Amino acid sequence: MSRRPVRSRRLWQARRERGAGSILVLCGVMVVLVALLTATALGGGILARHRAAAAADLAALAAAEELRLGTGSGCAEARAVAETNGGVLQSCQVEGSRVEVAVAAPVVGPSAWLADPVRRARAGPDPDTFGRGPIVPGRATGMAGGIIVAGWAVPIAGQYRITARFGESGQAWSSGRHTGLDFAAPAGTAVRAAAGGRVREAGTDGRYGKLVKVDHGGVVTYYAHLSSIAVHAGDVVRQGQQLGTVGSTGNATGPHLHFELRIGGVARDPAALLGLSVPGS
Repeated sequence: MSRRPVRSRRLWQARRERGAGSILVLCGVMVVLVALLTATALGGGILARHRAAAAADLAALAAAEELRLGTGSGCAEARAVAETNGGVLQSCQVEGSRVEVAVAAPVVGPSAWLADPVRRARAGPDPDTFGRGPIVPGRATGMAGGIIVAGWAVPIAGQYRITARFGESGQAWSSGRHTGLDFAAPAGTAVRAAAGGRVREAGTDGRYGKLVKVDHGGVVTYYAHLSSIAVHAGDVVRQGQQLGTVGSTGNATGPHLHFELRIGGVARDPAALLGLSVPGS
């Protein structure tokens, strides 16, 4: 009796099993690709929302500062600051000494098909208000409530020169880019709060050396490489109050203040907020 039919059936069965296995592998690859594309799209939208919120906060603060100085260029400054921080100014409304802006941030990359998120922020000279309130969700956009304090002060009491601007690249910084402004000044020069707020942290923090963090409500400022600290966590400080003195603790090659401004944990260029003209900033 011939065994060819049996052998043929076995060959056919083996081919079918291999085919089923290939289909399963292909399905698995497709699932992974869909998951990666979805994650990329969502990630692009989230990053754009962060950019819009940060740009709106900084634009509102800059515009309110121009109103306080009476320059008449509040909305023009808001537009420039929004663009510097990756946003596009949609609207700017002035009500007395307060200003409200709406800023959009384009979604880029594979998720560019998503609607560009828009964030609103208001700023004014109210000395009893520390930053913005909670975000109120609203379909494709959100609105930051509350009022952000305007009128920021340079955090050095005395002579200084800026030796490193925001965004500079180099091996001197662990992230590859500079996340603040460096104010070179003699050791022991007083370091002061750029605006009123509450001390979130005061102590030693790795590469920052002796560090003070002040929470202004949605906006947090860092004062790093200090030689001494004059405040404690939980203290409420006023604008101009001494926080410590210039030093070279942590990752520093000489006495200077590393001043950093973060919104939602993301470092932003503080130059416009302080009214400083920094080439390349």
